Amino acid sequence: MSFERTEHQTTQSQQDAINRSLDGTTPPAQIEGYLLQAYLGSGAFGQVWSAVDRTTGKKVAIKFYNRRSVGDIEPLAREVQKLVVLSADRHVVQLLDVGWEADPPYFVMEFLPRGSLEDLLRSQEKIPVHQALDLCEEVAVGLMHLHGKGVLHCDLKPGNVLLDNDGKPRLADFGQSRLSDEATPSLGTLFYMAPEQADLDATPDARWDVYALGALLYVMLTGKPPYFDHTINTEIEASGDIRSRLSAYRKSISAAGPPRRHRSVSGVDRMLAEIIDRCIAIDPRKRYSSVQSALLALRQRSETIARRPLVLLGLVGPLLLFGVIALFGWTAYRQAVNDTDQAITQKAMQSNKFAAQLAARSAAEQMDEYFRAVEQLASDRDFLVDLEKVFANESLNELRLKLSNPAKNMAPDLDSDRQEFRNHSVRTALQFHLRKRMAEQPIGHVDSWWVYDLYGNQLAGVFAESKDPNKPVKITIGLNYSWRTYFSGLEKDLDEAVPGGPHRYHVDPNPEKRQFITRPNLSAVFKSEATGIWKVAFSTPIRKEGKIVGIAGLTVEMGSFVKFDPGANQYAMMYDSRPGAHTGIILEHPILAEQRKIGNRVPTELIECRLDSPPTDGKQFLDPMGNTSLGTAFNQPSIASAAKVAITEYSTDPSGKKIESSHDSGLRIVVLEDYETVIEPAHALGQRLSWLGAMAATFLVIVSLIMWYLVVRLLRGTRQQLSRTFTAWGNTTPITADGAIDVALETRTGNSANPKTSRGSNDTVMEQRDKNKKK
Repeated sequence: MSFERTEHQTTQSQQDAINRSLDGTTPPAQIEGYLLQAYLGSGAFGQVWSAVDRTTGKKVAIKFYNRRSVGDIEPLAREVQKLVVLSADRHVVQLLDVGWEADPPYFVMEFLPRGSLEDLLRSQEKIPVHQALDLCEEVAVGLMHLHGKGVLHCDLKPGNVLLDNDGKPRLADFGQSRLSDEATPSLGTLFYMAPEQADLDATPDARWDVYALGALLYVMLTGKPPYFDHTINTEIEASGDIRSRLSAYRKSISAAGPPRRHRSVSGVDRMLAEIIDRCIAIDPRKRYSSVQSALLALRQRSETIARRPLVLLGLVGPLLLFGVIALFGWTAYRQAVNDTDQAITQKAMQSNKFAAQLAARSAAEQMDEYFRAVEQLASDRDFLVDLEKVFANESLNELRLKLSNPAKNMAPDLDSDRQEFRNHSVRTALQFHLRKRMAEQPIGHVDSWWVYDLYGNQLAGVFAESKDPNKPVKITIGLNYSWRTYFSGLEKDLDEAVPGGPHRYHVDPNPEKRQFITRPNLSAVFKSEATGIWKVAFSTPIRKEGKIVGIAGLTVEMGSFVKFDPGANQYAMMYDSRPGAHTGIILEHPILAEQRKIGNRVPTELIECRLDSPPTDGKQFLDPMGNTSLGTAFNQPSIASAAKVAITEYSTDPSGKKIESSHDSGLRIVVLEDYETVIEPAHALGQRLSWLGAMAATFLVIVSLIMWYLVVRLLRGTRQQLSRTFTAWGNTTPITADGAIDVALETRTGNSANPKTSRGSNDTVMEQRDKNKKK
């Protein structure tokens, strides 16, 4: 690097160095025992050549000093004394021999074939972060050893760091070095030299080497030393004498902002950038106070990064473990709650199913009672005798034919005929039988009894007393009901008014051809004109000698079929599942029962409420009544089970034997139970499991925190131990200036007795000096 030029004490000495550097073709002198081979370079006081030891064949480096005066020999003595002091340190280029009396004087040191760090930077410009840190730490260790022995290098730069065969750095060129107790200033190399060092009155300080160490790491990472700029470098060189140049150097660094290039290098983290920033801080008070501190920071960073995966694992491990445990715990929790929920729901469903079947069986038995009551009337001998009299009376037959058109039920022109029919003495005999049935019938509440001829005319009819005195019982005798399902046996009522109207079925105008039931029949539901409540009719054909002659039946208001003893949070309802206009209509419900008790007309929204779809086992069910204005108490999910209401039918075979059979009435009983109440035990189990899970999680967190506390203390103890180790390394007894001079003089004396004290062996100069004294 062309900008790496060490500042000299005087302008003349700098010019001499330049002149010597231009003359690299001829060795300054031949040395006995060595074969000089190649010129390696020059420094402030001489040249460096490679040579071969003729005795051992080992390749060495020889540094020649081109000055002979007492003052000029001092740099040689100074450098030799430092190499003698550091002769056992592997981080320093080793001294092998000294030629004090030669012309020019020289010293021999080991040859490192891989060149200098400057050569490495020249070949690849930048060094990868990990390699740069390894080299920097090795250099820092070498500097720490130097400082521990009282030696300050004062001119650390890439050209003064040589690389051995293993690529390990060795410190070289101690021409500018100082002992720690010396006050003599020393100038380093521009942009590697601390600002305060660039002063001819400065006192050597260990922080100079700290700055140079940071600059060395900076140039390895970025390819240029900190604060370097070609324009600034040119201005410094053109500043005149040495003091002017040094002043310009200090001002240029102080005026420049903090270096930033290293922060954009891939792999340089915040910790490393801050270490470099602190090493090359302009203010020495903000710098590391010693190389040990800088090295400790680098080691601690390396330790932190090395332990980061473990720390991350230590952090993520418990979290991952916690997550796995939480996942399994949550899965187990959900499985336990779901299993409990399903078990409880299934049990409730079975219970509701059983309750619905019981209620359906009770309703079926009551319906059977109604059918038996109607059949008893149809087979009553006295009743049949009075009925036969009606059919045998000619005047009644004429009236029946006139009244057979349902379209004229309310026609005024038939009022007199209808009144005559009602007052006929033969017909009124039938009323006695119906009133007797109404009074004596022990089964539930019957709303009406009636008898029809095959035209559909009501021959007789009685009604229960009206609950509302303002609404007298309607007289229906003489009206034609051939359009009703309890007469026709069809799925829906026929059009009672206009033949060819909007309905699917229509009353046949010929009364002789009208359709009528031939077996006991449960009619389609219809509304009560008085209360608006749904009603149903039980009808059966009246036979004489096997021939159907009329229809007898009764009507019942819905609300008397479901006999249900509710459990906690349970209730029952009935709906119609038969196809037709009333599919899904709710016929019985606690809300409807409450309205009947009050005695008011049931609101239309309740009467028209129906199921969109039947309840399904295993699924939650929403009661449609919950959506009405009076049904908010039922607006919650329920567990529902339905059961069919079957009707028993009796017939005879050709031999006259009575046959009993059962068929579906199309009515359904549904028992419902509040879902939230049913699964309350599952919720309680979930709460207990949640509490246990929270306790386990808390315990795991506490254990993790304790472990982290122990790990942090262990790491802190490790760092403190590392710090103590570095402090111990730095506490070696430094050599004083006087002692160093004595060593150098003794070495010089030893060399005068034996000029090649180290040639052919690995003995240091100090060891050789002792051998010479013994001789």
